This record gives sequence, structure tokens and C-alpha cells, in this order.
Amino acid sequence: MSRLVLGINSAHGDAAAALIGENGILAAIAEERINRKKHCGGFPTLAVEEVLRLAGARPEDLTDIAIARNPGANLAAKMSFIARHPGIGIAKAFSRFKVHREVRASATKELFAESLGARSEQIRAKFHQVEHHLAHVASSFFCSPFERATGLSIDGWGDFASSMLTTCEGSQIKIHRRVLFPHSLGIYYTALCQFIGFDRFGEEYKVMGLSAYGVNRFASELREIVRVDPVAGLELNLRFFRHHTITTGMDLMEDGEVTIPQLWGEEMIPLFGPARRRKDPLTDRDRDLAASMQIRFEEVYLEMVAQAVAKTGIRDVVLAGGSVLNSVGNGRMITERVADHAYFHPAASDDGTAAGAALQVMFGEHAVPRKGGLTHAYLGTEWDDVAIEAALVGSKLPYRKLRREDLIAVASGAIAQGKIVGWFQGREEWGPRALGNRSILCHPGWPGMKAMLNARIKNREPFRPFAPAVRMEKLSTCFHGSHEVPFMNIVYKVRSEWKERLAAVTHEDGTGRVQSVRHEDNALYYDLISAFEAKTGIPVLLNTSFNENEPIVHRPEEAVACYARTRMDALGIGSFWLEKAE
Repeated sequence: MSRLVLGINSAHGDAAAALIGENGILAAIAEERINRKKHCGGFPTLAVEEVLRLAGARPEDLTDIAIARNPGANLAAKMSFIARHPGIGIAKAFSRFKVHREVRASATKELFAESLGARSEQIRAKFHQVEHHLAHVASSFFCSPFERATGLSIDGWGDFASSMLTTCEGSQIKIHRRVLFPHSLGIYYTALCQFIGFDRFGEEYKVMGLSAYGVNRFASELREIVRVDPVAGLELNLRFFRHHTITTGMDLMEDGEVTIPQLWGEEMIPLFGPARRRKDPLTDRDRDLAASMQIRFEEVYLEMVAQAVAKTGIRDVVLAGGSVLNSVGNGRMITERVADHAYFHPAASDDGTAAGAALQVMFGEHAVPRKGGLTHAYLGTEWDDVAIEAALVGSKLPYRKLRREDLIAVASGAIAQGKIVGWFQGREEWGPRALGNRSILCHPGWPGMKAMLNARIKNREPFRPFAPAVRMEKLSTCFHGSHEVPFMNIVYKVRSEWKERLAAVTHEDGTGRVQSVRHEDNALYYDLISAFEAKTGIPVLLNTSFNENEPIVHRPEEAVACYARTRMDALGIGSFWLEKAE
């Protein structure tokens, strides 16, 4: 019998769905792309409907449904915490009971059928609950090219753990160690992000960008706050935190918004001074604290990876979890040879657990033979020219239809002239990064391009960097690195002779968060970069996500609306080209 496994991340931030066939991932998408609510939680009804539609499958075709959460995992540790903290522990347990009930309800035919407008008797699939961090590790290992690997998951927390160290081999993942609540590298980072005013869910990447503008003057204080433990794996100095003393955790609002309570404790104030409020101006203290916390994160992160490699004896590593989105730490891991090769799942955060849970069921539990790795992230929705032209007609904007070679020539010419070009092509990307199909593309060396793009389109903090997309063959020509980066999750130093020509994608510290592009993964994007290189001598494009303070555009109408309301110069959408008068 051919197996078809649906994976979901439900009752948690970054709700998502992924559909897995015996050859790997068929489709995957986060709920936020469709409902337009960033990082939304709850049951991913729209995402489930979409992955089934993309694969041409029906609910009754599913053989298995995997939920990326197991309330029964680490039960002994939970009970021990309650016993040691009877007042807080019991109250926290009751507050989490609602989430656990929602997770368990997700694993029922009735709720699943109701969400899809189907009858419960149509759902013949077997339901599975996969521990949070096992789903993270599985998402990366079963998509990697490795037959054997060290597997590591690191994030805030899930199923009462914040990290998992494993050996991955063939179809099996052997768990060696978990870092258990309340100790967490993700909590460390999020708490300090909150302390300097970045207090919304998912803003850690902003602070990573800010860190390049400060100096490491709080090194000794942060060594007091977090350290690697040779036995437990990681230890927080809990007197500087409050997440273990409060009954609330991550909350889902009725509209699906995710909120996190204050995680830092009052003992941080004597160390660093008053906490910054969100709307206060950034000070040198804030920039220095961002730099110091990032450097301490890197030290701990790299030591955790080194410990993991030493434990397993395997120098190829697979990683996932929200902390693994720290591309600066990943760059050091590779360039400093903490590991030989690394694979990062393209949706390393909690949306990726939807794929990981399904992959674990398909390959780990059913032992279906693996058929190769995932080398690209183009697993979402694709719109044909008929749907795109309908959106263009409805917009009443002028447009023209071009052949492929003409579209590439016109678009590369516009970018070479310093124009800001929206690019909406093929299947959308799985994960948080725009990788050339839902992107805004620009000249990476155009004078003032970074400020121009921020002012005219992105409306975001000026300290945040833009990413370079480079043809794989020219990666080591322009950057100090040769390990391929298809999912834009490693930071490399820009070579000195290229800094001026890549000024708009060279960050304050001389680095760039790189995407390496191969022709076999995205021929149109690769050929566009090649055409731009032929015109300018630069094998790199500035790539940023196609959005304006919203989730990345999903429908053609959203792409056209973003183009129309911002000062974007041109739009390449399917076979069509739009360009504003100068």
C-alpha cells in the first residue's frame, strides 16, 4: 500500500501543514501565508486544504496524520517539576492543559473532518503524536543527503524540552539527551530581546541584525546568565528569569496571534540598567547588549554542537529549531569547522515540525526507504498565467506578456539600472526566507540602495541587513565560504575586493546572509542572476522578501497590490511585466 502522510503543527505558533509521499515532501505551507496573520497559531485548516489540493489528494487518501506535539512526552520530568514547585507547577500544568487538550483534539477524526468540511467516516488515517524536538530533528535528517548524522534541535521549548541530541542513521533517530524546561538557549535569547524592547513573537532575527552595531561589553555578565553544562547540556542562572515562576506561557489569541509573557527577571536590571520600552530610541547600551548576547549565544551554540559531535563521533550534522535560524552562529560553525557539513531544514522554526512529524512517521515508523534529500524549498502554491492575468486585469494596471528569454532580459536590465523589481514566480517557498520566487530583487552595489529600499518598500528598521543571492559557482569568489547555502541560513564574510560592489548586501560587520543558487533547483532565478552578471560583472542579486510589514505575498492579487501601493519600480509576475513611469 502506498502511504500518504499529512503532518501538522497545531495549537502552537507558526501553524502549518505538510504532505509527505514515499518520495519525500509533496507540498508544505504555513497558515500565515494564506490567512495573512503573521506567526498565527491554532489549527491550520487552510494550510491542510492547500497541501491536499496541491498534491491532488483527498482526506480519505491519507494513510497517516502526524501531529507535531506529544503531551505525554517527558511526563516524568513534568511531574518532578510540579513536585518541586507545587504552587507554580500545578497552576502551570492547568494552564497548559487547555493546549494539550487542543493538541489531542487535533488527533481526532471529528475535529479534522470538521475543519475540512468532510465526514468523520471519510478519515481512515491513523493518527500519530510526535514529540516536538524529534519532529525538528526528523525534519532536517530525512531531508538531508546524509545516511548518518549528528542530529540537534534547539529552540525555546516544546513538550517540556528545549533541546535534543541524537544520532541519526538510516531510518532511525536515537535520542541521547534532552535539555529540559526551564533551561533553554532559546529562552535566553528571547528574554534578552524582550529586555531591549523587541518583545513580539519572532523578532529575534531583528536583534541578530542589530548586534553588528555594538561591542561585547557585557561578556562577563552574560557568562553568569547562561553556560553549557557537560551533563545536562545547558544551564540558565534562573534568578535572572521568570518563565519558570509564572503560570502562563505562549498564548494563542482568538484571532490566532501568538503572545509570549515577559521572560526576563528583575535581577537583570542591576546588571544592565533599565529595560528599554518598545518605542524608546535605541541607545549604545541596547546595541552593546545585542552584540554581547549574540556573541554569548554563539559561544554556547557552538559548544553544544561540538559536544554533540563528540558524543556521536559523526561530523555531519543536521539541525532544526528556532535557534538554528541564527545564521551568524551557523556561519561560525561551518567556517571554524565545528562540523564538516551541515543541513538545516528550510523551515527550521516550528512550522517545520509539521514536515518533521510526517517524515518521522513515513521513514522512521514505517521504514519506507529514503529516496534522496531536499535541495530546494519550493513546495508551496503556484499560480498559472490565467490566474495571474485575471489579477492584473482586475488591478487595471498596464502590463505586457513576454517570452521567458525576454522577461529575463527586461528584468535583469531594470535591476542593472538600479530599479527595485518584485519577482513572483513558480511555487512559493517553504519557510521564513524568500528564496527567489516571492522576492524583491535589486542591484547589490547600487549607491544608497539599502536606504532606498527601506524607505520606499520595506518600512523597517535601518539596521536590518538585506541578503545576497549568488550563483553557486561564484560563492567562494565573493564570500569567505564554500559550503552551499540553498536556504539562506549561513552568514559568510564578504571578500574585501567585493565589499564595494556588494555594498547594499554587506552588513555593518562585513558579512552577508547568503543564498547560493543552483540551476537545477531554480533555473529561472539562476538565469536571471546570470543575465545580471553579464550586464554588470556581478554574480549576485540583493534579495529580500516580497512583502511590506505582512507575511510574504501568497496570491497574485497580493503581489500586485504591494507593487501598486509602494514605490516599487517594476514587477515580473509569471510571464507578465509591469513597470511604472519614471
